[in-house]
Amino acid sequence: MADPMTGREAGTLSGMTEREAQEFNGLFTTSFLVFTAIAIVAHILVWIWRPWLQTPEVSQASLEMAKPFLTMLS
Repeated sequence: MADPMTGREAGTLSGMTEREAQEFNGLFTTSFLVFTAIAIVAHILVWIWRPWLQTPEVSQASLEMAKPFLTMLS
């Protein structure tokens, strides 16, 4: 039953009508999927640029590069 003052359905937690709730859910789902797609593309691009699961050779080269910096800190 709708409240005559606000036109809203009584007894819902959000205070939205069924149609408003479905519209909000659709927008939320679409926004979430777009955000997830952008995050996946970003992770792939970073992986191409600098893989974070490196081979021992690459890892050793990175360690050799970092040694001067680490000695400066200690």
